[in-house]
Order: sequence, then C-alpha cells, then structure tokens
Amino acid sequence: MASKFADRVNNLRLQSQGRANTLKQQSQEKVNTFTHYSQGRVNTLRQQRLPSVPQVLMRSPITKRLRSSSLNAMPPSQTSEDYSTNLADIATHILYRSPLPSQNDLPIFILNAAAFPDTKDIDFDVLLPYVLARFPDEDELIDGKGYEVVFFAGGSDGATSAVKKGRPGWGWFLQAYHVLSRAMRKRLQRLYVVHERNWVRIMIETFSSIVSPKFRKKIVHVSTLSALALYIPIEDLLIPPSTYHYDRGLSSDIHVPYVSGKRAFGVKEPLPTSSTGHVRLPRVLREATSFVLLEENIKTEGIFRINPRTLTVDVLKEAYDRGQKFIVWRDGDSVLTFSHWKEGYGNVMVDEIEQMEGYPLFVAAGLIKQWYSQLREPIFAPSCYAQIERLFGDTNSEIQISQLVELLSVPSEWSLVSQPSRLILTLHLLPLMSKISEYQDWNQMSPYNLAVCFAPSLLRGPDPLRDAKVAGIIRRVLEAAVHHWKTDLAGSCGIDGWDFAEALRVPEAVDEREDKLEEAGTEPNTLDAQSEGIVLIDNDGSDDEGQDRPALPPRPVAAYSDSIQVRRKPAPTLQNPPRYSTIFADSPVDVLQAPGYEAVDEDQSTRTPQ
Repeated sequence: MASKFADRVNNLRLQSQGRANTLKQQSQEKVNTFTHYSQGRVNTLRQQRLPSVPQVLMRSPITKRLRSSSLNAMPPSQTSEDYSTNLADIATHILYRSPLPSQNDLPIFILNAAAFPDTKDIDFDVLLPYVLARFPDEDELIDGKGYEVVFFAGGSDGATSAVKKGRPGWGWFLQAYHVLSRAMRKRLQRLYVVHERNWVRIMIETFSSIVSPKFRKKIVHVSTLSALALYIPIEDLLIPPSTYHYDRGLSSDIHVPYVSGKRAFGVKEPLPTSSTGHVRLPRVLREATSFVLLEENIKTEGIFRINPRTLTVDVLKEAYDRGQKFIVWRDGDSVLTFSHWKEGYGNVMVDEIEQMEGYPLFVAAGLIKQWYSQLREPIFAPSCYAQIERLFGDTNSEIQISQLVELLSVPSEWSLVSQPSRLILTLHLLPLMSKISEYQDWNQMSPYNLAVCFAPSLLRGPDPLRDAKVAGIIRRVLEAAVHHWKTDLAGSCGIDGWDFAEALRVPEAVDEREDKLEEAGTEPNTLDAQSEGIVLIDNDGSDDEGQDRPALPPRPVAAYSDSIQVRRKPAPTLQNPPRYSTIFADSPVDVLQAPGYEAVDEDQSTRTPQ
C-alpha cells in the first residue's frame, strides 16, 4: 500500500512539473512575440521620422525638469564671474522686504507679479536663485518667528498698450517650491494673494492638494486692496505703482477703515499749524516739491507743462489722503524717499531704494497743480474778480511792485486776496516758480510759461467763461511777481530767502510729519451756501409775536362761475339707517336712529334696505 501511494505522488509531481514547463514556454513565446511587435513598431516610427513615445516623454518640460538638477537655491557669489548684476536687479523688483513689520511683528515680503520678465528674455532657472536669496537666511528663520508674504498677482499695470508676457510652466513652479528649504516653507505664517487670476488659483490649488495640504490654511485670498486692508494695514506697505493701477481697474477707490479721508487735498486748513504756532507746508507739497527741485530734475524741459497720466495722479492723491507712509519718487537716476518714524524702530527707511519702482517727475509736478486746483477756497475768490479787472486789467500799464506788495503781502490790510491764500503764495508757489525760472535756459519754463501753467489752477468760480477771462489777468500778475520775487518782492513781503528751504525740511516733531485726518462733517454744505442771504422766519416762535406778519396771498378764483350748476343724481332716502351708522343704546332692544335722518314710507324710497 505504501509503495502504491509513493508511486502515485511521484506521477502527480511529474505531471505538475510538465504542466509548469509548458506554461513557462507559452509565456516566453508571448513575450517574444510582443517584443518583436514592439521592435517592429519602433522601427516603423523611426522610418516615418516620428518621435516615439519614450522620446515624447523625455521632451516633456515637466519630465525633463523633474529629472534635471539645474535649479539651485543659492546664487553665485558676488565675486564670481557667473554672478549677474542684471538678474540681481530684476530680483529686487520681483521680491523685496516692506520697511515696516506686520501687526504680529513679523517681516513682510512683497512679491510683485508685474515685475516678472518675459520667459523669452530671461531664463527662469537661472533667475530663481537670485529671487530666493531675497528671503531671510536659515539662521534668521530658525531663530525668528516666521514671515509673511503679500503676493500682488495682478501682473500688468492696466495700461491698454501693455504687452502680454510669457510665464514659466507649471513644472517650474512645482520644482521651485521643492527647492525652498524646510525652514523657509514651515516659517511662512501667512500668504496674502491679491488680484488673483486663474493661473494663480490653479497653481495654489495644486500646491494645496498635491504638494502640501497644510499650505491651504496659510492662504488668504482677496480681490482688491480695500479687501486686503481688512486684514493688514496697507498704509504701512511699500506698494508698487503697477499694483495701484491694476486695482483701479477693479475698484474706483481704496477704502481703509479709520484711515481713509482727507488729509492733503481739499481740506479746511490747507497749511497745518506746527506745535510752535507757525504754519507749515503739508506733506504732499513738501515731498513733491523736494523731488522737483533736485538738480537732475529742475533742468528737465517742460516741467508743469507736460501733463502726466491722470490715473497715476489720482492714485497718489488717494495715497497722500490715506497717509501712505512710504512713497518712492524716481525718474532716471534721481531717486527720493522719506523716512517714517515708528516707536521701537526709530526712523525707518526704504531699503535698496535705487531698485524700487517709483513715480516720475511730471507726476510730482502735476500733483502740485492738483493741490492748488482742489483747494476748498481758491486762491483768487470770485468776489474779487471785479477789483482785479479794475486794478490789473489794463494790458498797456505795467504792474508796479507796490501793487504786488499790497496784493500779496501777508500783513496787508487792503489786499483782495484772503490771508491764507497770501500765505500759500508767499511761502510756496512764488518761491517755487522763481527757483524753476532760474533754469529757464534748460527747462524752457520762463516766468510767462509758469504763469500760464498755474493761473487756471488758482481760479474756480461759477462761470467758466469768466474764469478764463480773469485767468489772463492773473497770468500777468504771476509773471510780474515771479520776475520781481528774488530782487525786491520777497523782502518787501517779509519773506527771507531761507524760509522756502526751511519749509521743505522734514519737521522735527514726529507727529507733524504726517498731516492729521480731517474729521467727518467738516465738508462745506452746498445747501447752506445756496441759502446764504435768505432769512427764514419761524412762525411758531414767540419772539416775534408783536411784529406784523406778512399778509397771506389771496385765495385763487374758482375755475367755474356760480351760474354753472352741477347736476347730480339725488341720493336715495332711507327708512332705516344702515347697520354701520346705527347707534345702540344701553338696552339691546332700544335703537336710536342716526341724527339727520328721518323715517320715510316704503313707497317713497327708491331702494329697499336689506
């Protein structure tokens, strides 16, 4: 029995081994057949000069980038021959540190998409290390609390002539994120994405879903600068001009809680008062005038004659009224900015000011003219037009210095111009025009040309035609005042040559460097201005009881005469009044008829009561 069982086991083993060899041989034949077919297919594609599937994958940008190690987080040393100054300057426009920290005392970095170059001009693989070098180093990140990033993704400045730039592919962004160190990724506390576009949304969703799910919790999406102001004080940020231009295409203004209002333009007191009791220039005039008077700018041809871009002027007006702390002026090689004092930090300056985006010269000149044209009370009020025409309207007679002193001097008692207007003219406008006219051989701005540019800004009456007529006379007055200012007029008006330079200096008192926000409710009421001279009589008052009141107007005559009789169908008489006119007595049985009604017989009634 044992031998028979052993023989049977051996037979089964041989059968299983034979079957396994058969299956192995069949599978090998299938592999050989598939290999032969694939090789033939590859040869056919090569003969047709078409790229094969593996070659197509190798030419894919994402696969090629993922297999490449060309991206580096560190740029070459500045002493190296491979170091590019051009790429370093581009990186300073793309990513820079805002001067003031956040409310959580964290550094804020501004990422400006409008500064991205075109992929056709710059290799982004080479540019990336220069951009990443703008972030804090490893030691600062490890010892610090972290940092925040504000990403202005709007791109172009909203101009119709802007050329669409090429951007890198998705693989570059994924690889760039992995190039960041662990400390740089973990220490990012908040990412504010402003003016988000479709490609930015897709990129961020990819990072949040695939790369790092925790990344989504750090992102704040806002559509405009007004929405960003609900999270962080945007008046502390160094915002590039391109971002303002793009935001203006989405919103007509920027509203910041407890900050927006009037500080510089159209305020009740155009010249603020310092702590010493003397008037001083507002911040907008101080900074814009200082930039115009730079040696490189004052010789520029056409100052105050060439009109700047209106959108840029409106953006700057709103920025000064909002109290934007850092505004960079830049035109060619001339750059100017002003520090801001913050408790615990001292005077905070803008780093790398030469590389920052700024506002050009003609915008500063246009902003000065806008300040004068938007004064709440114009320099020459409409009430003095007649006297100005009488005194200076004769074009054949020359304007005397004594007339100018009487008109412009602050202590003058017979001047046609208000005292605040005379302060503005003698403290700022006339010294500025005189200084610019000294370089008329270069800038072509003679006293006549300057007077032509400024005269319309000093008038704002109800009749534009009358303003245009008086503007010609004001031009003659300004031209004569500028011509005699430096020689005789300034001294006769009690103005020293150093007063203008002193007025342009930054005040020593910290609270005077920024103009105060005008309280709400100080706007002039148009209805009150229209009702000036109208006396309103209170008929319910008791003070004028003994006075004769005016007689009432006669009643209007009837539209028809008494002879015309109106015929109407007589109302039917009722035997019993209806229920709604019935008066009930105390007893439910006794019923009193309504007064004025008399009972009649049924045959005399035209309607039977129900």
